[in-house]
Amino acid sequence: MSELRLPRINKWIGSGRITNDIELRYTAKGTPVVNFTLAVDKSSKDEQGNWKNEASFIKCVAWNKQAEILNEKAHKGSPVIVEGRLESKEYTDKENVNHKSVEIVADYVQYLEIIQECSLSAEEDVMPLPTNDDVPF
Repeated sequence: MSELRLPRINKWIGSGRITNDIELRYTAKGTPVVNFTLAVDKSSKDEQGNWKNEASFIKCVAWNKQAEILNEKAHKGSPVIVEGRLESKEYTDKENVNHKSVEIVADYVQYLEIIQECSLSAEEDVMPLPTNDDVPF
């Protein structure tokens, strides 16, 4: 019997809101990097049949140009679609405790926030569109 050969697919796509302020950092070699958490909503019904929203919090990291663009365009509360790959890590901290973590390495981020201004009419002043500054996380 021949060995089963599986395709090597590691693709993740999700949408949600960024839960933290974006902070651009650089590695010792000067590579730009940002870490952020994405709150991904899921709607389900409870025992009484009422709809409820729950969020999963997904750790994400972006490198190089993608990190720089996130630093320029995104902020806490920004709605985005993230495409990337799942990566797991194991490490030992300073107290010699072993840790495991899973995160999404973002290859592409689509920004969903409208940053244009809209006009109510030709005679009225230009009114900016609402932002997501009041997002509770």
